[in-house]
Amino acid sequence: HIGFAPRFFDFKAFRKALKEKKESLSEAELREVRREYALPPPEGWTIQNFLEHMKFGDGAEDVANLFEHWKDFISMSPRDIMLIPDITAEQRRKLDKYITLFNHGLWPRVSPDIFKERFKGTLDSEGEPWTPEHDQWLLELAKLYDVNFGDPWLYISWQMQRREDDVQQRYVELVVKQRERKTQHEFAITKASRPLHMHRSFRIIPADLYIVPSEENFPLAENRFELPNAFQKYRQDDIF
Repeated sequence: HIGFAPRFFDFKAFRKALKEKKESLSEAELREVRREYALPPPEGWTIQNFLEHMKFGDGAEDVANLFEHWKDFISMSPRDIMLIPDITAEQRRKLDKYITLFNHGLWPRVSPDIFKERFKGTLDSEGEPWTPEHDQWLLELAKLYDVNFGDPWLYISWQMQRREDDVQQRYVELVVKQRERKTQHEFAITKASRPLHMHRSFRIIPADLYIVPSEENFPLAENRFELPNAFQKYRQDDIF
């Protein structure tokens, strides 16, 4: 069989090779990042100790000998685990599981005191009383992050080192309630309580729930509603 050089550029093969090259470079970069930030082993542990504690089974010593350094072992991705020869599918799944748990600080188990200390996540100003300086800082951050767009409370709370609900509630007290007290609102309740969707799943008519804002925070505007003469005959006094 005599092979002939292609007369045209194989763009499909070129794109495939380029994609594979980019993926390999990206995976290599991620591997280096995982290796650089890998957690150190527990005191006195080696790779073989890790495999024995997770009950890896047969071949633990052979797998441990494949790695020269701890960081090479603990930074493996699922794709790297698939390249380990002569182990079963169950061993691959267990290895992926326990490496993930270890890198998230969830294995091996530690004492409750160490666990609480590791994940307590306290904030510097948590629980402290609000001061005029902190109120002013809150207003500045609310303007900076634009509280009327999206949900900026996570960023504001972290910058102020307070709980998210504490920061948001303080803003309501300082701004929202004051603004609503200066505004007049129209409010009406009708007797239209028939459910919009009725079928046999309804055994009884659902109970009505009316949420009535307090007049202290939501002062009512003067009632100036006038029904046009053309609609007077349709009005029912017991409804509206």
